[in-house]
Amino acid sequence: MTARIALSAYALCALLIDPLSAQSSRFAPAFTQHLPQSYMPQFVPPQAGSAATPIGRALVTSIALADIGFGTGVRFGNLGGRREIFVPLPQGADLTVTDLVLTLDDLSAYEAKRNLEVLANDRNIAAIALDGRATNRVLRIPLGKLKARDGFIKLTFVYAGAASQDRCIDVRYVGDSLTIRPETALEVELDSGSLRDVATIAALMPREVSIVLPSRRLTASEMAAGITVARALAANGRRPVFRTGSPDAAEKVESDGRRRWTRGAVVIGGKDEITGAVRDVSLVTGSTSPGTLSAIRVAGLPALLINDTDMPLRAARFFAAPSLAAARGIAEASIGDIGWSRVAPERLTFDELGLNLASVDVFGRADFAISIDARNLPPNTQAARLMLDIMVAPDSSGEKAVVSVFVNERLQASSLAVSGGPTQIDVPLTGLSSTTANVRAVIQRRSAQGDCKFEPQGYPAQILGSSTVVLTPAGKAQDFADLAARWSNGLEIIVPPRAADTPEPALTLLAAITGPLSNEGAPIKVTFADRDVRPTLPFISIDADPPAGATPRVRFDRGRVAVADRGGRTLLDVGGFNAGAVLQLIEASGQPGLWIKPLANDGALPTPAVMRLDRGDVAFVDHGGLALAMSTARDTLVRISYPDQIGWTAIAERFRVWIVGSLWLFATVAFLFALQRMRRRRPKAAGE
Repeated sequence: MTARIALSAYALCALLIDPLSAQSSRFAPAFTQHLPQSYMPQFVPPQAGSAATPIGRALVTSIALADIGFGTGVRFGNLGGRREIFVPLPQGADLTVTDLVLTLDDLSAYEAKRNLEVLANDRNIAAIALDGRATNRVLRIPLGKLKARDGFIKLTFVYAGAASQDRCIDVRYVGDSLTIRPETALEVELDSGSLRDVATIAALMPREVSIVLPSRRLTASEMAAGITVARALAANGRRPVFRTGSPDAAEKVESDGRRRWTRGAVVIGGKDEITGAVRDVSLVTGSTSPGTLSAIRVAGLPALLINDTDMPLRAARFFAAPSLAAARGIAEASIGDIGWSRVAPERLTFDELGLNLASVDVFGRADFAISIDARNLPPNTQAARLMLDIMVAPDSSGEKAVVSVFVNERLQASSLAVSGGPTQIDVPLTGLSSTTANVRAVIQRRSAQGDCKFEPQGYPAQILGSSTVVLTPAGKAQDFADLAARWSNGLEIIVPPRAADTPEPALTLLAAITGPLSNEGAPIKVTFADRDVRPTLPFISIDADPPAGATPRVRFDRGRVAVADRGGRTLLDVGGFNAGAVLQLIEASGQPGLWIKPLANDGALPTPAVMRLDRGDVAFVDHGGLALAMSTARDTLVRISYPDQIGWTAIAERFRVWIVGSLWLFATVAFLFALQRMRRRRPKAAGE
């Protein structure tokens, strides 16, 4: 009897303790999984060079997600997700991937057990516990001398989590977000002595690159080559800087003796100028000739030499062409004339555009995004509509899915998903003036919530490569973004002759403009001219006066120029903007273009590192970038005014209230006077 009572008491205690333990486990902090040392992610410590550490020939560089097109990184949510990324590496080069430097933003509103599994070439390399309280968390994951497979390193990120033992909770209540930031990079180790070919040097250059110009007056072809190279570097995620004189390729020695390649160099000029006037520069090959792209060494570090002394720009355009990979194993590439003719079809599929079409699993809600860049469309065309083919796998319970499509965060179309085939959605793009159409498809489906027998099941969905972009002929340019279609087949840049003596400011500004608005392979022609310029191609003109025959939107022959609101109050006085420039759309000789007017008395130009022209037809630019962009045709809140010119319209606008009141008073007096006259003229009746 006593044993039976004791057993009952024990069972009662177990029933009381088990719910408490289950509840406490629901709110327990995220666990930390102990991994073997060889696969344990490590926080990146601050590193400094050490004189006692021997320095070897190994050179370290990195390839970040931002360099391969993931400018905003990769985001996960709702306690689940999977993403595969293929990082290209030059084939045939003696290089190995040593580390993955992972940068995370890990946030969660409520407690949950969450983790991130990382795989490289389908091999598990780390499992990371997430606590939901970290931003800019940096971890270093050793990869053990990983080699590329078919020219790529395959990275797979698997995100998972649970907030409760309940299988059918609403995962949205956790409020979790995991972002793999674009700074996440693979560290590549290579033998600096064996890096001797053009294609590998171009592919592995660090993010910071110096474009080195000769210390003399530049020719028109050399200026065009500098802009072409800067545009190509920016398109691949690098930050080009123009320099005159000595190349400054740089490295940093780390505490473990490895040499980190921190700055690359692309030298423009002839062989004799470089080897005779610059220290620590040597040629990999014995000689170079005009129109060649050569591998050189600057202070023992690999660099490139572009010898384009005459038109056409054979070497610079080859550097910007996708066929640069064909120069693998070649230390000096001699290039013939490069033709550039792009046929304009009526439509292009997503496969033809080379878009990255990832699949997602739908757990109640999922979304995926793609970007369509106007620079990659055929010349003189614009995207009129999208014909999307979206495949959504059916739910086993028969629940319908709803597909909604946003373009530049505007809801453009929505439809029920078709079961057993692709859902076709016609998305108009009219009125979306932008160089990039950011398309986001949101798929929503009701799922069982609360306690249930089975865990929630995700079903895949994907935008198919058969989706098409319907093209129409480009109309008249109304916004800066419309120039992308006009500049795809060639661009003429008209600069004053003095720009050849001090080219850095003009080249910096022109590279910042042409990078986002023109395809990296489009030919560029530079013309030196002062007055009476008649462009023969779509153009950019830098001058105090507009090209001959052009009608500018902002007139500088009417005195002081200002930007005012509807009430006439000055918002921006261009007269005090003497360190900047005014950019505006114009048309000259039947060619659309961009006129840049320097506001400084000496014609100095601003040198913004980054600038993106998109909406508007007039822009004000300073050294910090874009100060103001506006449309003189559409904007109703601001307008261009000329305070020194006081016309009848300005007076009427300023005294509009008084004028309206006076007219009303005059009309009232006139009406009363007319009534009085009518009363006096009326014949008097009898007895009056």
